[in-house]
Amino acid sequence: MNGVSSLKVVGTFSKVLKKDGSLLFKPEFKDTDFLLDFGFLYHSEFKTKWHIASITKVGKGFMIRLAEVKTFKEAEFLLGEKFALPEEEIFGKSQDLLIGENVLDKSAKTFGRIAAFTPTPTYSLAEIEKEDGSSEFIPFTEKFFKLEKGKIVLIARP
Repeated sequence: MNGVSSLKVVGTFSKVLKKDGSLLFKPEFKDTDFLLDFGFLYHSEFKTKWHIASITKVGKGFMIRLAEVKTFKEAEFLLGEKFALPEEEIFGKSQDLLIGENVLDKSAKTFGRIAAFTPTPTYSLAEIEKEDGSSEFIPFTEKFFKLEKGKIVLIARP
C-alpha cells in the first residue's frame, strides 16, 4: 500500500456511464469537492491503488475514468465497490469527516467531540458534545478552531 497508514472510504462506484469505462462515483459525504484534487483512489478492501484519468462533477456525484479501466466490461467489475483515500491526506477537507473526532483545548486536553455541523449563511456551527453530556455550539472558523497534524484544536470560545 506504499506506506499509507489508514484509509477512509470516500465513495462507491454505482453505474457504468460510457463505453470507455467511465463510472458514476457516489460520495459518502455532502461536501466532496476535495475529490477533484486527487489523482488516485484505493480499493477499500484490497488496498490497491487506482489512478484517476479524468474526474468531472455531475448531478449525482462524479464521473470518473480510471486509467487502468479501458472498457465497459472492465468497469462493470467495479460496480458496488467502495474506494478510499488516506486519512492523513483528507483530514479537514470535508466537515463530514470530522464528525466523531475529538476536539482538544489549547493545553491538549480533550474538550469534547464533534457531534454535528449546522450550516448558517456565513459559516458552519460545530456542535461539540462535552464529557458531561452537554453540548456547545461554536462557529467552525479559523478564529475558533485550528486543524493541525490530524488534530482539531479549539483556540478560542465565543
